[in-house]
Amino acid sequence: MAQRYDTQIRQQQIVRATLKIVAERGISGLTTAEIAREVGIAEGTIFRHFASKNEILLATVRYIRDTLLGWSRARVAGGGEPLEKLGDILLFHLELFEQNSGIPKIIFSEQVHLHDEKLRQLMSETIGEYMELIGTIIREGMEKGQFRPGLDVPMVVAAYLGLVQVSLLRWSLRGCQSSLTETHGRILRFLSTILQN
Repeated sequence: MAQRYDTQIRQQQIVRATLKIVAERGISGLTTAEIAREVGIAEGTIFRHFASKNEILLATVRYIRDTLLGWSRARVAGGGEPLEKLGDILLFHLELFEQNSGIPKIIFSEQVHLHDEKLRQLMSETIGEYMELIGTIIREGMEKGQFRPGLDVPMVVAAYLGLVQVSLLRWSLRGCQSSLTETHGRILRFLSTILQN
C-alpha cells in the first residue's frame, strides 16, 4: 500500500514538473532528463512511473481535465443562480490556467493537435464535457426565466468557450505577464448581455 501511495505522489510531482517546464520552455523543451532534474530524481526513476514522455503528457492532460471538470461538475450541481454558477466556473478556469501557465502551451501544442491520437482524443472529450456543463447552466437559466427563451445553446456555449480560448491565447502569447483573471468581469458582462432579457 505504501508503494502505491509513493507512486501517486511521485506521479503528481512529475506532472507538476511537466507543467513548470512547459511553461518555461514549451513542449519542445520538455525532456525526461529535465523532468527528473526538476523533481530531483534520476532520469531512470521516471520510467518506473511512466512508460514514456507521451504517457507523462497524457497524465498531465488528465490532471487538467480532472481539476477543471471536477470543480465545474460540483459547481453545476451546487446551489446558486445560473449566472453566478457561470461566473464561478469561468473564474476557476481562468485562475487554474493563470496558476499553471504551461496548460495553454500544452492545449495549443502540435503534440496534442497533430502527433498523438490519445492526447487529441482526451482533449476533445474534455472540451466536449466542459461544453455540456456550460450548456446545462444555460438551459437552467432559460428554464428559470433568467435567460432569454429560445437561445441557441450550442452557439452560446461556443461563444463562451471562444472568449475564454482567445483570452488564454492572447495571455500566453504575451508571455503570461498580465493577470488572466482580470478578463473575468469583461467576459461575464458580455455573456450576460447575450443571455439575459
